[in-house]
Amino acid sequence: MKKILFTILSATMLMLTSCLETTQEITLKADGSGTISSTSDMGTLLGMAKQMGGGAEMDKMGDQKMDTSIALAAMVDSIDNISEEEKILMKKGTMNIKVNLAEDQFSTKLDFPFSSTKEIGQLNKLTNKVIGSAMKDQMANSPMAAGGQGMGDMPDPSSFDDYYDLEFSNDEIKKSINKDKYAGAESDEYLKGIKQASAMGIPVTSTLIINLPKPAKKVEGKNVKLSEDKMKVTVKADIDDFFDHPEKLEFKISY
Repeated sequence: MKKILFTILSATMLMLTSCLETTQEITLKADGSGTISSTSDMGTLLGMAKQMGGGAEMDKMGDQKMDTSIALAAMVDSIDNISEEEKILMKKGTMNIKVNLAEDQFSTKLDFPFSSTKEIGQLNKLTNKVIGSAMKDQMANSPMAAGGQGMGDMPDPSSFDDYYDLEFSNDEIKKSINKDKYAGAESDEYLKGIKQASAMGIPVTSTLIINLPKPAKKVEGKNVKLSEDKMKVTVKADIDDFFDHPEKLEFKISY
């Protein structure tokens, strides 16, 4: 697996794009507990790596496939800058990796249980730290790093969620722009790299799915879609929405 990631990330390091199509799914239970999963589809990067000179290396790997799950408890000590509380949360999580070189498939999925909705924000930040650490570990021995482009030049992964407040109250969920944080979004080097990738025609989308414990009574939001049974809410946006129309990621759900 390390050799596969080395080839992919070496070819795309300057794009700063670890996550091109991300899906976060939150499943809520009536008592406020639930599960949260974050899926990153990076299949597009495989095609890019081939076009940017990585094709020969991938050909040597043959028709490699992988579908494996890893307990994140085994990675706790390898992640920098996480608190004791985050370590406890991380030990409960798992990461699934799927790779199919012949079909340009490459995805990761992190799953965490939570006992309270208050942990969701912490888990979002923890997910970014896990992804960022994995990227830097894989690139540490890259020829690009040896050539002077060290990992200190790569910004830590961030996400749209860093600039919004997600609030859970009695039978209501609300997501709104954090104006103070969003004022600095234009200086986010990671998201600027993602935007550059989008300008080159690479799809950069973020999808949030919330499975409710009971049918929704009312939903508000420009990009919100409610399933026929009113139990699932989907909010999809892209990098242009985030920078040009951030209100499209806001919503309010009553159930």
